[in-house]
Amino acid sequence: MHPAQQRLLADIGLTPERARAARPRRKHMATHFQRALACARTFADAHGTLVNATTDTVQDRLKLGQWLSNQRSKDRAYQHRHGTPSPRALALSAIDPWWNPPWTLEWQRSWHQAHTHVQDGHALDATAGFPGTSSALATWLTTQCAQYDTLQPEQQALLARIGITADRARGASARPAEREADFAVGLGYARSYHAIHGTLAAAIDTVHDGFQLGRWLRRQRQHARVDADRGTPPSAAAKALDKIDPWWCPPWSLAWQRAWQQVHDQIKAGHRFDADHHFRSFAPAQRTWLRQQCNHYDDLHPGQQRLLAGIGLTREAARTRPLTPYAETALAHARAYAAAHHTLAVAYSTVHDGFPLGRWLNDQRQQARRETTPHARHQALTTIDPWWNPPWDLAYTRARTTQTRATGLPADVRSWIRAQHTAWTHLRPQQQQLLTDLGITPTGRRRTIRVYPTSPGLAHARAYAALNGHLACSKDTRHDDFALGDWLTQKRRAARQGRLSPTTAHALENLAPWWCPPWPHTWQRTYHQAREQHDAGQDHSPALQRWTEQQRTRWNTLHPTQQHLLTNIGIQPE
Repeated sequence: MHPAQQRLLADIGLTPERARAARPRRKHMATHFQRALACARTFADAHGTLVNATTDTVQDRLKLGQWLSNQRSKDRAYQHRHGTPSPRALALSAIDPWWNPPWTLEWQRSWHQAHTHVQDGHALDATAGFPGTSSALATWLTTQCAQYDTLQPEQQALLARIGITADRARGASARPAEREADFAVGLGYARSYHAIHGTLAAAIDTVHDGFQLGRWLRRQRQHARVDADRGTPPSAAAKALDKIDPWWCPPWSLAWQRAWQQVHDQIKAGHRFDADHHFRSFAPAQRTWLRQQCNHYDDLHPGQQRLLAGIGLTREAARTRPLTPYAETALAHARAYAAAHHTLAVAYSTVHDGFPLGRWLNDQRQQARRETTPHARHQALTTIDPWWNPPWDLAYTRARTTQTRATGLPADVRSWIRAQHTAWTHLRPQQQQLLTDLGITPTGRRRTIRVYPTSPGLAHARAYAALNGHLACSKDTRHDDFALGDWLTQKRRAARQGRLSPTTAHALENLAPWWCPPWPHTWQRTYHQAREQHDAGQDHSPALQRWTEQQRTRWNTLHPTQQHLLTNIGIQPE
């Protein structure tokens, strides 16, 4: 530490001598392991095994169960890296060879219970259904007989030590749990439990009205999964449980099923799902679980996805980014502005109650067009104004905001209105309605007696269209040393401003009906590239694959003619 810090500490009585005296000694790991090993040896001497030590087990003031769990995790990691057990694992194996078995601890504990039964002088009679044992142990033993051929060789060797060989396993009597009377009793308890809790995803230690329902259901799941692995049809018992709860034996974990059921029950009780606000109406643990489902939605089983959709968490909702506090403030201003003006077609400089609404909306439009991941704020804006982010340009905004000017419409707006008259039949119905609301209605084609000279570019456009089937060429395209791309760009600009001669416009429409589409020209050019590859039977390039995915994602924002053109080359909405 800095000398000045040391002087300040000395002023409050913390001198170097006292600091050294108060410094805690670090636990010596080797000594601690030897002490824990001695506790493990004492426990094994008393119980005959180490697998019976649960996480709550304490031996000589040492949390032995937790310590053993940590040693198992460390040994698995060591074996994964080195391929051999660690020295500490070997020391524990000297106490109990099966302290860390390659199968479940539950299996090893049940085997130890059966081994103790045999050591006490009792025989295990497989043909008689293991009389003299508890119901749970008898069921476990008969399950091992039924699954004998699927067990690991070490498990089969352990079973042989308690008298269950391959021949005896094949001669075992029917499983007690499959007896009709016993199953009927368990089924009644299962039906009663489901009526109360709405699910059969009960934990293994669940006791319902004095009946060990959790263990009984686990046995039924084991039987059902064995039948499924063997390819046999579902048993009558499995069908009976399916009628109570279709997901009583799901292909995913029961913990997941229980978590889903809790959320489902709360939503049924009136909880608001509210995915747009990070599921704020739920408890922290349930919020965490719901966010995990959103993050890993594509990795879930189709059945899990259907269950989540039932509580409102669809694929789209899972992909939608929730609202931030700043976005909520911005949306409040957007709602207030739309309530007063009936639109969100605002200028970039618009400020509402001190909030830069125009700039924020412009940022949202750019983000919505750039990204494919849906945002909750964009969905909220669509609710406020369906055309807050139209697929056409925002020149309409200027026309709307200048309608009431005392000095009349600006020249650029008058030119824009003339262009809408010219392109009226190519506009979307929504555009036509917006223009009608402003008092802009279609006009008949203007008749003129003026004779326009034929443009020199028409001959080149005709030759290019005959060769390529379209006029969606790039700006730098040249045809027989004529700057055709530049010429077409000028004609499109003139057409959109209402200044193109009727003769030229009619001639170009005959060559390519969509030579001047109401959507971006770059879209039309990319479409023709995709069409050429489709007609040639070629796979799309990576860039075109990304483009086609964007069209599927944004299908509802496309012009009906764009949708028709895409359908013709096999591109359909998702």
